[in-house]
Amino acid sequence: MAASPPEHPAGRPGRLTGVALAAAGAGLFSLKGVVIKLAFAQGVGVDQLLTLRMLFSLPFYLVVGALVWKRTTVRPPLRAFAIAAALGILSYYISSYLNFMGLKYVSAQLERLILYVYPTMVACLAWFAYRQPVTPRHMTALVLAYGGVVILFSSEIGRLGPQAWLGGGLIFAGAFLYAVYVTASKPVISVMGSLLFTSFAMSAASLVFLTQGALSLLTSPLEPVSWSGVGLSFLLATVCTVAPSFMIAEAISRLGPGPMSAIGGVGPIVAAWAAVAILNEPFGWAHICSMAMTIAGVWLLAKDPPQRNGVPE
Repeated sequence: MAASPPEHPAGRPGRLTGVALAAAGAGLFSLKGVVIKLAFAQGVGVDQLLTLRMLFSLPFYLVVGALVWKRTTVRPPLRAFAIAAALGILSYYISSYLNFMGLKYVSAQLERLILYVYPTMVACLAWFAYRQPVTPRHMTALVLAYGGVVILFSSEIGRLGPQAWLGGGLIFAGAFLYAVYVTASKPVISVMGSLLFTSFAMSAASLVFLTQGALSLLTSPLEPVSWSGVGLSFLLATVCTVAPSFMIAEAISRLGPGPMSAIGGVGPIVAAWAAVAILNEPFGWAHICSMAMTIAGVWLLAKDPPQRNGVPE
């Protein structure tokens, strides 16, 4: 089996690099909603945007996957690749499609806030799948995180009406599928390593979607996309997808998933700033309170649990 990277490497420089990668990766990922909104404004449809995103990102994943494969001395079993492919389709294809559709109806700020509660979903799924205990700390985190989403969601309903229910529901469903991906991928990553797993999972999802898209073109060709739409799609694929996916994979290998989730709290802040500055979305007390509650909830869930006599509570 390919050895997975150490979760907590020795040395302050390695940890500082992990913190920088985690913050940069979360920030770039959070800009995805803003870029998608800009592409929609240019007349790019969901299917067109997903197709271009995968066309532009696939070569990067194939190259990185091939380089990692050449360095792997002990090959993972075929079953691991099959599971990685299935999880990639679940996350990069189905979850992304739901997320893109939801962004047609709600703000980029609400989209990022809903997506940011996925660590609380992971905690619930880990309890269900692995019987990991749900402590009072977990329950407090859940109340804070979802309370923050409810505050901003109520504000969106007042501004957008019933569309907020549809958009929020689609994004929440996508976040849940991503939480399933994170929970189920842990044992596969331990076999394949994070880089090989990420490259193969993303490549498999891209190939499946592009094959389906090529077949559908035979009956219903897509509308042409402007050059500005193509440019935004390339930005979405490279800056908001490929780069942060590898940054976060390396950050997890250096810090572990808990600290990574806590540092990811910069994501909603960057998304809010970009949405206000670029998209002219409103930003008031409801946004501040909801963001603070959600980030506090996920931080509480992600930080190391208190110790009593050397045993986590």
